[in-house]
Amino acid sequence: MGEKIASLWYRVWDHKSEKEKQRIRSLIPMLLYGALIMYGIIYLSILNTVNRFNHGSAVKTWWGGDKAEVVAARNKEKTDIEASYKGLRKRVGGGR
Repeated sequence: MGEKIASLWYRVWDHKSEKEKQRIRSLIPMLLYGALIMYGIIYLSILNTVNRFNHGSAVKTWWGGDKAEVVAARNKEKTDIEASYKGLRKRVGGGR
């Protein structure tokens, strides 16, 4: 079994020159960082669209409910945000 692993290791890695090994070693982290950045951008854009109107949902009391002033502030913020988006929306004809 050990001989098969050694043979596979030679076919995959050991037969390459040092210059080629260095290229591969520097390419792998760059690909991983690139994939991580792309994932972060996509993930954050999805979170941004999904949670656009859900502000302050993590502020809770120890026993489970929100405080009355937190609920009032959240409702005021939600109405302010909805009112600000109404001005930005494109008006189209044919609607009721």
